[in-house]
Amino acid sequence: MEYKKQTAGKVIAILCLLLVFMTPAHAVTDLFETEVAVTDQTPAVREEAFRTALSRIIVRVAGDQSVLSGEPARKLLEDPASLVQQYRYFTETASSPPVLKLWARFDGDAIRRSLQQEGMAYWGGERPDTLVWLAVEDRGRRYIVSADGGSDVHRQVELAARKRGVPILFPLMDLEDQTQVRFSDLWGGFFDKVLAASKRYDPPAVLIGRLNRSPSGGWSSRWYLDVVGRANEWSDSHRQLQELAQQGVEDVADILATRFAATGRGNSGDIIKITVNGIETLDAYARISRYLASLSSVSRVDVDELLPGSVQYSLQASGGLQNLTRTVAIGTVLETDPGGLPGSFRLRQ
Repeated sequence: MEYKKQTAGKVIAILCLLLVFMTPAHAVTDLFETEVAVTDQTPAVREEAFRTALSRIIVRVAGDQSVLSGEPARKLLEDPASLVQQYRYFTETASSPPVLKLWARFDGDAIRRSLQQEGMAYWGGERPDTLVWLAVEDRGRRYIVSADGGSDVHRQVELAARKRGVPILFPLMDLEDQTQVRFSDLWGGFFDKVLAASKRYDPPAVLIGRLNRSPSGGWSSRWYLDVVGRANEWSDSHRQLQELAQQGVEDVADILATRFAATGRGNSGDIIKITVNGIETLDAYARISRYLASLSSVSRVDVDELLPGSVQYSLQASGGLQNLTRTVAIGTVLETDPGGLPGSFRLRQ
């Protein structure tokens, strides 16, 4: 018995050492990068571009436009250049005429610390893939937007999603999709059929949009968002398609941030205990530990006990167990253990 305890202790020590050297992996890698159109490369224009770019980043990770009026954001925006890690200029030749742009990457850790120390919401890299079904009626022309792109609607929605850091995908609209979903299903609100067809993509979130262009040229929309079985519906109208698409994605980002952003003062958070089952190999352990360490709400991961087929962890995490459970629901690594107590998870197969 004593030998087994010593062996387990050595294994824990080795595994913890492995955990120290693991590199966190986030689902979204470009949260702190963006690009801004500029008129020239002078210092004054560059400084203003940094401020504009940082404002976008702050909204992207806070999940709410109103955060820019708060004191933490104002402090960050006083000297945006101090947070820039890299920047470069490039010319976007696809535009007519070509547009000069500045690309910048900011210090994500500094931004996260500043927001969390003030007790503000922070929405990190754990973001649900959102499958987007869009039915468009453009003055008599009816179509469903597909993954192959090509339409102005596809382009505008994609640009807006990139701006807010919302990972999206469009249906293939291959024979399987066409058999299950018709334009009339989207337009008529037969969402059960659409959600059933969405299962092949296994998305945590499904967005269904119905966009209509009037004879006068204005656009109106109706939206339906299902996030892990929880639904939201709203409508909107704008003169320009770009504004309509941007506002639709802004609304989606706000709803998702409300669900998944972690809120808590300081960097530490609460200590929560979890058990992960289904760990049979060292590779499985490494995958779980790397995933837990990568979560933006988790600042510390400790192994409490190794058991046959499972590991018990202590996590220091903002938002508590409820936030962790919501985050796990949109990921591909863990799932809640249906037969376990709160805080029990299983490795996804």
